[in-house]
Amino acid sequence: MDLRFASPGWLLLMLLAVPMGLLAWRWFTGMTGYRRASAIVLRVVLLGLIAAALAGAASVQRTERLAVMFVVDVSETVRRSGGVGSTSYLPRVRDWIGGALAERGPDDLAGIVIFDGRSFAVATPTRADVTGRSMDLRGSPGSDIESALRYAGALIPADAAGRLVLISDGNETRGDALSAAAQLSRAGSSGGVRTPIDVAPVRYTVDREVLVEGVETPPRAAEGATIPVRIVLRSTHEVTGTLRLLREGQAVDLSPGEAGSGRRVRLAEGRTVVRVEVPLEAGRIHRFESVFEPDPSPEGEPPSDTFADNNRAEAVTLTPGSGSVLVLDGVSRGDERGSGAVLSRALASSGVRVELRPPTDFPLDVLGLEAFDLIVLQNVAAEEIGSDGAARLAAYVREMGGGLVMVGGPDSFGAGAWRGTAVEPLLPVELALPERLVTPEAGVVFVIDRSGSMRARMGGSTRDLQTIANEAAALAVGSLDPQDLVGVIAHDIGYDVIQPLGPNTNPERTQQRTLGIVSGGGTNIGPALAEAGHQLLASDAKVKQIVVLSDGLSMGSEVLADQAEALFERGVRVTTIALGDMADTETLSAMAARGGGAYFAVTNPTVLPRVFLSAVRVLRQPMVREGLFEPVITDSGSALTAGLGDAPALGGLVLTQRREDPTVTDAMLAPTGEPLLSHWAAGLGQVVAFTSDAHDWGSRWLDWPGYADLWTRVVRLASRPPGGRGGELDLRAEEDGLHVRYEATDADGRPMDLLTVRGTIYGPDGRGQEIRLEQTGPGVYSARAPTSGAGTYVAVIRPSAAGESLPPVTGGASVASGQAARSLASNAALLEAIARESGGRVFELDAPSPEGLFDRRDVPPRLAMTPLWRTLLLWAVAVLLLDVGTRRVAWDRFLSKTYGGDWRASVAGSTADRSQQASATVGGLRSRRTGDDADGNEPGAVLGEGDAARIRDEAMARRRATRRAAREATPATETPTSTAPPAQKPAPDEPPKAAPTPKPPADEPGGLLAAKRRARERFERDD
Repeated sequence: MDLRFASPGWLLLMLLAVPMGLLAWRWFTGMTGYRRASAIVLRVVLLGLIAAALAGAASVQRTERLAVMFVVDVSETVRRSGGVGSTSYLPRVRDWIGGALAERGPDDLAGIVIFDGRSFAVATPTRADVTGRSMDLRGSPGSDIESALRYAGALIPADAAGRLVLISDGNETRGDALSAAAQLSRAGSSGGVRTPIDVAPVRYTVDREVLVEGVETPPRAAEGATIPVRIVLRSTHEVTGTLRLLREGQAVDLSPGEAGSGRRVRLAEGRTVVRVEVPLEAGRIHRFESVFEPDPSPEGEPPSDTFADNNRAEAVTLTPGSGSVLVLDGVSRGDERGSGAVLSRALASSGVRVELRPPTDFPLDVLGLEAFDLIVLQNVAAEEIGSDGAARLAAYVREMGGGLVMVGGPDSFGAGAWRGTAVEPLLPVELALPERLVTPEAGVVFVIDRSGSMRARMGGSTRDLQTIANEAAALAVGSLDPQDLVGVIAHDIGYDVIQPLGPNTNPERTQQRTLGIVSGGGTNIGPALAEAGHQLLASDAKVKQIVVLSDGLSMGSEVLADQAEALFERGVRVTTIALGDMADTETLSAMAARGGGAYFAVTNPTVLPRVFLSAVRVLRQPMVREGLFEPVITDSGSALTAGLGDAPALGGLVLTQRREDPTVTDAMLAPTGEPLLSHWAAGLGQVVAFTSDAHDWGSRWLDWPGYADLWTRVVRLASRPPGGRGGELDLRAEEDGLHVRYEATDADGRPMDLLTVRGTIYGPDGRGQEIRLEQTGPGVYSARAPTSGAGTYVAVIRPSAAGESLPPVTGGASVASGQAARSLASNAALLEAIARESGGRVFELDAPSPEGLFDRRDVPPRLAMTPLWRTLLLWAVAVLLLDVGTRRVAWDRFLSKTYGGDWRASVAGSTADRSQQASATVGGLRSRRTGDDADGNEPGAVLGEGDAARIRDEAMARRRATRRAAREATPATETPTSTAPPAQKPAPDEPPKAAPTPKPPADEPGGLLAAKRRARERFERDD
């Protein structure tokens, strides 16, 4: 074992040992030589331990164990092009890895990391067989070899040497794989030694391919302008086909006067550019998509195009001006003839541009929201747009300045499970209610399957079913109120009560416990269902419900429906969720039907959170109060009600409570004080809450002249203003990422300098990344951000001057779909360069059994380093205690010859005196007995009480005489500070007289000696 230090500079502290030892030898003069030397040694040892701990001391051991990490490319291009003959790519790779593992030693480890745009550990380094692990997972588009290499290198254990085996086509869409290889070759993965990277190229060449490389449009244009659209195509051979251009999903006529809207084109080998002029229609967002459709090949010839998903590309152009109002209709699902269209028709009659949609058509990205100045949610439940949609809506209001109006109904506000979502903090009302408003308490118990089958992945998701189910249940717990009763039970063959049924006063704790459920075992719903029913029946909840989630066939399934029916007869509803294709849908649907609940079949894991929210929404019905009431218009001075007049009665509302914030304006209240119409500013946008509805409860308002007037005022107040979008934003997608350029000018066109410019870039997956733009010229600010795949990216820039926010600016750019498929051949040259840089080798994937992957000749042994700071700290504490002890305790007297001799003499004298006294006593008793016999007493007579008293008095007299003789032999020692005369010795036959006791001053040590003397004198008088 070797010893190494991470920061050896701290060892210079040992230079203090010499002066510290010299000073200690001089200062510790009151100690004997033994104690002085030991104190100095302990101080030096303590200093050394502290210096070693600060220097990062670690023990180093060499290990010959080898860990081989297989880094497998699973991007789309490799999947499609990496097969040979009838063998697809992944089985081919699995067989190749299995042949390599045949040479593995008993202590060697193997692991698998797969990657596309993201990296996943299929198997961490283990001695077990890894070939059975599934590699058929999809993360994100693209190919990031650099991140995969770094991730795999970090997984190599510290006590094993490492080797990476990269299986890829070498076409990376982001990152720098060669730099990662160089770093691993220098510093290794985690142990400070070199990690070689072997490569197995996936070789292929696409001979017949056509692709659309991109569509180029101006990022911004004037409203109603005609813009140029440039379409770039590339082909490996001559081919004919039809080129189409779509704007917001509608075809643009590229061949006026001809049949169809497409344009016939002939592509030569290489790159072809097609230019068209397109007039912009009304609206702020203009998305264009170009699609090339090759003609079918003649019979007997190979297809003219190999991959079809790279035959399209997108672009976006933004124009200034007013956007429209989007009404999401949760009443009649977007039907223009339904009762939910009453509001949109009233707004349209007032000149407002309105678009009516069902909630399921909520925009899928932030750019889709940018087309609107106002979003109206009319009786829309939270699960209709999902948690991701709620997050996009919150960003739209806070950061982009969009408006939001939430209109009530049985599925809105708290009754629609909006509590706990990203939208709740934006609302000018509180969704949590005091207990006095909700008298019918609700209780729900979640019965969650945790069997071993829940470890599986579904629908190509990278997360297992257990994780998805736990997160969905936790989301449902967060949507419930504090007075609701919540319980969680997890079951396999048996069951565990994760959270006993009780008030939801600490939802965070319940959520954490739910997220910690781990899968394993079989499936048996019955006992868990019985326990859930027992807890609910023992509660005083007015509404009782059990939500059962399972993905498989349960034991005792033939009696589960009867069990659910028995619970329903006692007031407990049973709702079931069948998760995945292997679930027992027949049993679960029968349980819901006979248990009075709802049945949900889920095959797409992304909708499971929405299903959980739907399952518990029945508990929210107590938050709705129906019955006629007269609205109270407050004197708030709100522009919504100024001069409006008295409003007719309403038939109900969703219960909320007033938000205690001075910026909130409560324009209308219910007679009992609950908010009816409230508004405030949330971030850069305006939010309005109307807790009644606009058609049913508000039916008496439909003939009221103020109906259209009120809603027009609401739209004008909440909508984003059309002007004031200062500055120009240019967002372009380049090979190295997104280039963001913002040019700030004031009202006079002069550049604005020294601004603080921050922003958020939203990718196709809806995730945002924060950026900060730096000034690069007069009024010009720039930044660059990476891309995560194909699709449209939206940048929201938020400038500010001296702490005052300026109007936000929005821009968009598109990365062509099928970007990874642009490479029509594998990049074996990059893979070979990676092997050379790291000292690895090049293998052929066609080889049935690769040899030498576990050969240690080219792999330096790993030095396993174990930090010693804990051990050094414990020893430092022990040495510190010894150091204090050696200076406080005079232990050296036990080693003194004088002390040892005196002690032995004292022990011997004491033993001798006692022996002589015992002998004298025995002899006296014998002589007394002899005299008694001479006087005529019978032998064996027993001494009387008088004899015993006489013997005791004689013994006391002898002891008194001995002490008196000792005092006369030793002169009395006076206390130095005493001024009293010496005590007089009483005559032997006179009673002792009390001598005056000197009293030394309280602040001198003589008081203790005098006290001892007085105690001794009292003892002598007692004798």
